[in-house]
Amino acid sequence: MTSLLETPSPAPPRRRRRVVTFALLALLAVALVVAAPTVIRLLGNPAAGDPVVGTDAITVQNDAFDPPVIQITPGTTVTWTFNDGDRAHNVVADGWSSEVLASGSYRHTFTEPGSYAYRCTLHMGMDGRVDVATTQ
Repeated sequence: MTSLLETPSPAPPRRRRRVVTFALLALLAVALVVAAPTVIRLLGNPAAGDPVVGTDAITVQNDAFDPPVIQITPGTTVTWTFNDGDRAHNVVADGWSSEVLASGSYRHTFTEPGSYAYRCTLHMGMDGRVDVATTQ
């Protein structure tokens, strides 16, 4: 017979292990989400490199822009070709952007000299740059 003053028995060990495992997995997931931006910054920005001269074509594949930096002259139209299977990307910069695309291409004409950074807003760390120089 059970007395009203008796304390309930603790949860079975198997249930406790599941709760602890779930808590540890949740903590790990939070840590990964918090650490991801720092890790990506430490890996470096591909758009910080030297430009490739003599091309106006950029391939979007393997979660990267290839080449990540190009140098062109004013009036050049740059073409981004999306070739990453079913994985969708976009090209976004200040003042211009593509739609989200898994295939096809996007074109933008650069008329003024300057350095134009762009990125894929769907994938952190996927950055590129177009340098528009008066001479090549």
